[in-house]
Amino acid sequence: MDPFDGIFESYTRHFAVHGARPDRETRAPWAFARLWDEQGWRPEPGHTILVTGSKGKGTVTRHIAWNLQALGSVGLVLSPEELTHRDRLRIDNQPIDAATFERLWRDIARHQPRMNEAMDDTATGGRYLSPTGWFLSVGLAWFHERGVRWVVVEGGRGVRHDEIGQLDATLAVVTSVHGEHLKAIGPGLADVWDDKLSIARRARRLVLGQQVSAQAKALGRSLPRHAQVSRMPSTLGDGCVPAWLALDRQIAADAFATLAPGRPFHWFGSPSFTESRLGVRPAWIEPVVHADSLDEAFLRRLAREGISVVLGLPSDKDVARILARLRDAGLRDLAAFSLTSPVGHVESGWLAGHPDVVSLGPLDVVFPDVASARERLQAHAASRRGLYIIGVQVFTRTMRAVFGIHLGGPAPCPPNN
Repeated sequence: MDPFDGIFESYTRHFAVHGARPDRETRAPWAFARLWDEQGWRPEPGHTILVTGSKGKGTVTRHIAWNLQALGSVGLVLSPEELTHRDRLRIDNQPIDAATFERLWRDIARHQPRMNEAMDDTATGGRYLSPTGWFLSVGLAWFHERGVRWVVVEGGRGVRHDEIGQLDATLAVVTSVHGEHLKAIGPGLADVWDDKLSIARRARRLVLGQQVSAQAKALGRSLPRHAQVSRMPSTLGDGCVPAWLALDRQIAADAFATLAPGRPFHWFGSPSFTESRLGVRPAWIEPVVHADSLDEAFLRRLAREGISVVLGLPSDKDVARILARLRDAGLRDLAAFSLTSPVGHVESGWLAGHPDVVSLGPLDVVFPDVASARERLQAHAASRRGLYIIGVQVFTRTMRAVFGIHLGGPAPCPPNN
């Protein structure tokens, strides 16, 4: 079996039978935790950093990992991938090679029958071994084999029922909390906040984004005693980059300072917000799934420049509010890809109710036809001044492939604080 088929097999089989259900009813992170303990792969907590959040966790995770390389070798786990599944796992920012990945996966897969027995109701398919858990396990095995000094892990959508919640760390970071993944870790925003902040119990130190602190007050929640709230950056709201990116740069700098006081912190290009060009026209690519993560100042700048917005959103995201926020900012030239997947867990039926949004046709987010997507984007951009491309991570990953973008270049608009 192909390694990636094996990694997704349990989830695919489960979804085909049960559809989408809350993580607390379906995930089995403890099965992976037992494997790590048995094999000795669990990383040393004093050199482990965990990052979660609704927006910006990839930016913060990568910046911490890149800067930690000055203090020793760094194993990095990302969720999701940038362009290919193997680039989820890195040592000193170099993705795992195909031969090593396959060797480690096949060794780990031998334990799957016994791991199935650790789940409550495997016989009925009620729980599954998540792709996130498999990737993390391959990464931990590789890091152990190579003897890395630091391990930095970007979590998935949650903590309590995600494999990241099975690790202990010297530092945990929560970037933001928005009302996304409500079906998986909700049902309400307070439930999402509680889920993500449960990471505090796994770490000796905790750094929170400004938005997390503000959200706590709105929800009537108390911050953990050992929490440190990140500073407000001086570049916020200048329109050069979205506000969330300026905030996340500051979160990463403050988090790194707790690990290496007095050490210089270096800025890199955002792993999420990407500036590029399609021919002679500018283009920006940004993961967006919730209206609250959009920055009004940046949107109004794009509206003044006559930029067209291209969306890639499934129907279960905050579509109505995102569209309203774009239109309120003056962005009226809207287009969208209709997202699909082989197992039907992604669909963009919302497009049928918005005839003013130009359809760019279907796009399979699991097996995307990059060449076809590029042709359709080029045709759309031909009569536009530029593109602002936003949507879920699996969509923006395909868009980066369209542009041939690998992340981590020079930082746009370097912070001055």
